[in-house]
Amino acid sequence: MRTAMIRQAGGPDAIAIEECPVPEPGAGEVLIEVAYAALNPLDNHARANRIDWMHPGFPFVPGFEYAGRVAAVGEGVDPALEGQRVAVNGLWRGNAEFALADAARLEPVPDAFDWRLAASYSTCAYTAWLLVHSAGRVQPGMTVAVHSAAGAVGVLVTQVAKSAGATVIALAGGPGKLEWLQPYGADHRIDYLQPEWPEQVRAASGGKGADLIIDGNAGDNALRNLECIAPLGKIIFLGATAGKGGDLSISALIGKCCAVEGFVQYVHQAHSGGREKAAMQEALASGQWSIPIGRCYPLAELAEAHRAWEARELTGRTLIEIGGDL
Repeated sequence: MRTAMIRQAGGPDAIAIEECPVPEPGAGEVLIEVAYAALNPLDNHARANRIDWMHPGFPFVPGFEYAGRVAAVGEGVDPALEGQRVAVNGLWRGNAEFALADAARLEPVPDAFDWRLAASYSTCAYTAWLLVHSAGRVQPGMTVAVHSAAGAVGVLVTQVAKSAGATVIALAGGPGKLEWLQPYGADHRIDYLQPEWPEQVRAASGGKGADLIIDGNAGDNALRNLECIAPLGKIIFLGATAGKGGDLSISALIGKCCAVEGFVQYVHQAHSGGREKAAMQEALASGQWSIPIGRCYPLAELAEAHRAWEARELTGRTLIEIGGDL
């Protein structure tokens, strides 16, 4: 089977497409024929060895999240799972024609979802809902600023926060991304490549600043969030796409009278009671909210997908087509 393999840390060229034997599922495992994989930021960070959290170790097969059909089951697994459509995240191995996964970690794909949506929703959709309703506790009348609003999480946060009654300020890099965002309901769209973006956020919020800032970028702009957060507001960091941010000053936090939090999807899901799943699946199936698919690369061009992500060229959800519409 065709398999993407990363044997040591490096740039996109560290990815090699190799021929490997189809694995056999062990006890508690299933073998999945992969349809599509989503390009998750953790794929890029793990390849470059920029993360410790959840790194699978070298060598490894990337593909943090994907969808496919159960082809075989191992000992102790219900045979009725064979043939079922499932989504998987957090177990890697999805950038291959077949992948092993723990049966206990499978998510049944709703019948209303096509294969591309099946591969797209299990991290970004649930993350967006939890950011708005669990971590952010968004209420009508709040102002929410969203960094990387043209990304898969950001565009969904925009839609979910608008439905919760918030005024949404979408921050994205460059005029092209701001234009791309137009259909998704943000009240204001601001280019954070421009140095005056914090002033623009304050102006868009009537001078008080944003009540909630959601930042998956960090990098050089991370500390500038303090320039446009409202008193008693909250800044949530969920990633570092733009690199590590600067060190926060305790005195600055006291002076701004704001809170700063980190966010991990799985921690919030452990306490959510599954509310995000019911809400997001219903809204995506009905078309109330959508996950726009930006580009879809064949497995052979996985390295090019990684290059495009690091060049900040991508919008929405990027997919890797492996088996396609099985």
